Amino acid sequence: MPVILVLEDDSATRNALVETLRKLFPQARVASARSDAAPGVVAVERANVVLASLPAVERLYREGAPPSVPVVALTREMSPDTLMRAEALGAAGALRTPSGADQLAAVLGPMLDGLPS
Repeated sequence: MPVILVLEDDSATRNALVETLRKLFPQARVASARSDAAPGVVAVERANVVLASLPAVERLYREGAPPSVPVVALTREMSPDTLMRAEALGAAGALRTPSGADQLAAVLGPMLDGLPS
């Protein structure tokens, strides 16, 4: 079963994301934690995909998150500088927060395709 891990400090945002992801991807287990729990939680949860704020993405890569796990940066701003920053970190994608179901499905769907259910 694929695992989607949401790393977000704001509990309302985190809970909304988890609820939306569970509806979109019923074949996946959705786990969540505060962003300061990273990167150890990525291994503990056996995450296949991680959604995290841009500062958490920086921390994940700086502190040695598994390189095989795609990380999607969540950001309130989608300026070219922000997108270039996410790309330079090695993020697999970026989503504006809050993201709707269509955006989440478009970005995460291809990452979860082919993983065992």
